[in-house]
Amino acid sequence: MTVNVLTLLLSLPFLLALAFGLHAGLARIAKTVLAAARPLATGESEACGYERRVYHTAQPEMLQLLGLNLVAGLLFWGGLGWSRPWLWSLGFALVAIAVLLDLLRWQRVAASANYVWAQHGLRGEVRQVAIENIGELSVQEEDVGGFTLRRGSNNRLCRLQLRLNDGQPVELPWTDAYTGLDDVEALANHLRARQAIGGDRQSLQNAADRATEAALEAARQSPSRDAEMLRELKRLRRGALAPDVPKAATRKNDA
Repeated sequence: MTVNVLTLLLSLPFLLALAFGLHAGLARIAKTVLAAARPLATGESEACGYERRVYHTAQPEMLQLLGLNLVAGLLFWGGLGWSRPWLWSLGFALVAIAVLLDLLRWQRVAASANYVWAQHGLRGEVRQVAIENIGELSVQEEDVGGFTLRRGSNNRLCRLQLRLNDGQPVELPWTDAYTGLDDVEALANHLRARQAIGGDRQSLQNAADRATEAALEAARQSPSRDAEMLRELKRLRRGALAPDVPKAATRKNDA
């Protein structure tokens, strides 16, 4: 049984929203489970981080996911309008493919007390960087083209930019600047705070090392100084017992 044209037209935005909502909800559930089962940080708790946002980041990989969900919504609409169950099945299959591609292209960054971790894609290698090895860090922003549902072609990306002490750059994921900049800034401030704590700790260690060296030097020099003081005391004692004064003149007895 077909529905009338007006109902069919009114149902289009709802079915498109159904496709996008299914993808967003299923992908979020899957990412939450995977983040708990396979966290980036190992041996330490994650303090902060960020990830690439699918519906906000204007990059070709994300636009492909939007396209799949758009086609899925149209298939739902066709299945409703022409009573074709196989169109519904094909639409759900496209949503499942979009979720799978979303996971495979999932890019995220996390930081703990001593390390930064980054992963480009679920099958990508997790890179670990010690915070003490980071020489420079900054938040990078740039305007980009592309298309997103929220901002059309007016898009902006941001990411944390790292450079190691040896000058080697560390490639970290981009994300949408309008919605993800706060997370990127929080991560940058966390790293700056950890570097400051590490610098204070190093200063204290250097001061302790200098104090230890001074104590050892004083300990090495104290025996000679004590010996010198003892010799001086002996000399003063001899002087006190036998003062160096002229002998008294003798007088002739009166006849």
